Formats: sequence, structure tokens, C-alpha cells
Amino acid sequence: MSAGAAVILGAPESARREGPEGLTAYGERVFGYLPRSDQRRWADAYLRGLLATPGRKTVRRMARTLDLPDSAPQALQQFISASPWQWTPARVELARIAAELLPDAVWTAKPVMLRKRGSHSVGVREGIAPGTGRRVNCQVGIGLFLTGARHSIPVGWRLLLDEAWCEDPERRRRVRIPETVTPRPAWALVLEMVEQFAAAGVAESAPVVLGRDFSPGVRQVVSQLARQRRDFVLEVPPGQPLTPVSPRGDVPSPATAPRGDAAALVAAHCRRTTSALPGRAQLFSAPVRLLPPGPPAPAAHQPHRLVAEVAAAPKRPSRFWITSLRDAPPTTVRGLAHRSVLTDVVVRDVQTELGLLDFEGRSFPGWHHHMTLASAAYLYRRLLGTSAP
Repeated sequence: MSAGAAVILGAPESARREGPEGLTAYGERVFGYLPRSDQRRWADAYLRGLLATPGRKTVRRMARTLDLPDSAPQALQQFISASPWQWTPARVELARIAAELLPDAVWTAKPVMLRKRGSHSVGVREGIAPGTGRRVNCQVGIGLFLTGARHSIPVGWRLLLDEAWCEDPERRRRVRIPETVTPRPAWALVLEMVEQFAAAGVAESAPVVLGRDFSPGVRQVVSQLARQRRDFVLEVPPGQPLTPVSPRGDVPSPATAPRGDAAALVAAHCRRTTSALPGRAQLFSAPVRLLPPGPPAPAAHQPHRLVAEVAAAPKRPSRFWITSLRDAPPTTVRGLAHRSVLTDVVVRDVQTELGLLDFEGRSFPGWHHHMTLASAAYLYRRLLGTSAP
């Protein structure tokens, strides 16, 4: 473990190296709030199992890797799926460590498809497998990440649930979905997590950077973040309705506002200018306002900025972002937007190396317990400097 990581953890000298002592200090910081000693012991074992077990991280394989007694698989399964411990304090602590490690971090988010067999695991729905187009049974987790210039760290999770789960009392009871959980769009779950961490004093001013996965809710996201005075960079589709704003910041009334979209505004600009560097992507920037479908909320009157990366090759798509960073150089906005690539890499790493896909239970609390421990395992690897960049 690096000296910087040891300082973040507040670990003693004996824990400043990679090994069991360092992991013990880390586990005590993240899961030391658990009220019972057996819970803390099994949290430590599960964390070690995720880090040490090759291949699939089933409770049997983890117990065998750690050379635990024959009763250990059942105890690990009980700890994850049935033990009533709260996961929020652990996630807040993970976010605190990540914020200390990445002081320039922004919030990024990613929907993650978790393929499942059968239809009894909480939140299972039919989805389309990326790349193949096949219909599969899956859960959809919404991950929240603190992402710096070089690293992205998962700190929060929500499970996307639809009416089929939330409006069926028997299904809710069987998988222990709390009464407070209702069907919510993905973007709302992201903002809910950001607010939860801000209320805990973590990354209170970090901008929110969201990719195209969340563009269906862009108007609601902009409105809510503007009310909270939180900066953002949101990727939007080419057909996103927009209206230009004058350089002085004058905003036309909704009745007289010229209507267009992101691609049309950029195309009109490109017809009037030529690239100074042929073969290189161009950056376009202009003040705009989102066009709401109905009467705009006060926050919708605020001018924002459209930043576009216009691809040089015809077959490569251009990309468009709406941002509150009206005075930031377009290169800065693009740099923040491209941090979502780091998040994509981390999701693949946690899926393949740390068992994100390997939860064997069916319950709502069990899913959250497993996702929390997988995130903790990834952050520990990052502190050791062994995670993928």
C-alpha cells in the first residue's frame, strides 16, 4: 500500500504495506460500524474472498480459497443475503476515501446489466444483451462513481425496479423490497445518490457528468441540478431541442424562441467555418437554452452552453454536451465528459475481476450488500495501485 493511501486510511505503520494487516485496517475503517463482531468478521472474509478468489466469486469458492471451515459458505451466504445490516454507512466511507484520493473528482454514473438465470432474483427483467442483440434475463444496476483524471471508483448503487416488482405485494415481500422503494427512472436514482452523499458532506461541490444513457431525462436533470446550483456536463443526442442565446446572454421568450436542435446548430456553424487542422475533430461551443415540452420552469430560462465534438471522419459520430460551465474552455468540458470512458473501464474490471456479476442470492438487501463489498474490494485494489487505469 502506498504511503498516500496509508495516510488516507489513517493506518498504523504495520498496515502501510500490502497484505493482511493493510486489508484489516481498511476493513475496520469501512465496516467497523457494524454492531456485531460476527458481522465484522464475515465482512472481512467476504472482502478477502472477492480479492483472492480466481474466476467466479461464489461463496463456496471463496471459502475454499480462504481455507475456511465447512460451515463458512452458509455463514457467508447468511451474512450477505439475510443479515440485516445497513450498507449506506459503508458506501459513505468508501466515498470519503475516494474523494480524498481524487480531489478533482466529478460524479459519473453507469447503468450496468447483470445477467441472471431464472426470474426470481430481485429486479429481474428482460433486456437486450449489448453487442449480440439477444434478449436475456437481467438486473439493471445504476452505479455512481467518483472519477478523476485517471481513475474512477464505484461508491454507490441503485437497482432499477419497474412496476412488475414494485406493485406486486407478494414479490416485494419475498425479496424484501422496502416500502419506501418505488419505480424511479435511472437519472432520478443518480441524483438521489448524489444528494445522499452531499448530505453526508462528501464531494458536495463535485460536478455531475452523465453520458447518453441518461439523456432521456436531460430536462429534469438540468432543472434539478440548476436549482441545487451544482455544475454539470450532460451528453445529449443530436436531435436535442435547443434554442440559441445571444452573446449578451439574452434569452428569447418561449413564444418567440427559434427552434432547432444540437446537430442543426453545429451544422450551421460548420458551414460558416473551416477546420484549422484537417483530419482533426473540431470543437464547437455556443450559449443555448433547452426547450421544454411545456411551460418552462424558472431554471429552464437559464442559459447553458452547448459543446460539440465534430468528428473529422464521416463515419464517426459527433458528440454533444449541455453544460452549466459557461465560462470554461470547450477543451475542459470535453475532458470532463470523456471521464465517462474511465467509468466504463472500471465497470468491466469489477465485473470480470471482483465478482460484480456473481451474487447468488435473490433478496434486495443481499444485492446491495454484495455490490457494496465488490465496490470496497475495487477501492482497496486502487489504493494498492493494482486496478486497471
